[in-house]
Amino acid sequence: MNDPTRGLVHVALVDDHRLFREGLATLLSTVPTMRVVAHAARPSDVLDSPEARAIDVLLLDVELDGPPARTTIAALRRTHPAIAVVILTMHRDAVLQRSLLEAGARDFLTKDTPFQELCARIAAAADPRSSPPSLRSAPPGAARTTLSPREQEVLRLVAAALTNTEIAAELHIAPGTAKRHVFNIFRKLDVSSRIAAVDSARRLGILR
Repeated sequence: MNDPTRGLVHVALVDDHRLFREGLATLLSTVPTMRVVAHAARPSDVLDSPEARAIDVLLLDVELDGPPARTTIAALRRTHPAIAVVILTMHRDAVLQRSLLEAGARDFLTKDTPFQELCARIAAAADPRSSPPSLRSAPPGAARTTLSPREQEVLRLVAAALTNTEIAAELHIAPGTAKRHVFNIFRKLDVSSRIAAVDSARRLGILR
């Protein structure tokens, strides 16, 4: 890995919105201490390229075709441990942030982050001696996203637009029990609606 205090930070971008990806690559190319070495719509297109060996920081979007971001990060930790992964997403989701930081991401940023701050956070992620702000502020302990097998069954039925009464009939449980499972799912995913629960679960890879 390059020492950011001595040379360039080599950055790669993975985002399926081509205009955003190319625009950010152009902006980063104006920073004297950074060089964009690759960008693509899928992680494999970047990591299988000849430039992969030079990457210090990978900016990774969350909603991509293929495996969920948590799976991609875990695979990177095994195959490219020197690459620091920085999540760059449009979603302000505390549960998602906890999950991906615990999976091994170095930082978690939203796409409305000011450009100068983004550059500073990329530099911090490239420096193993630093602790990016999102790591310092992340709540301690395990993520609360682990759903029980029954809660996962209920969540799949929620995603199929079943009511609590219909879920109860499908699973042969009391309506009050179904309601309690839905409440626990909301609490664990830190959401307040069925649509938000389904969206959050899909980003986390709980639902496909």
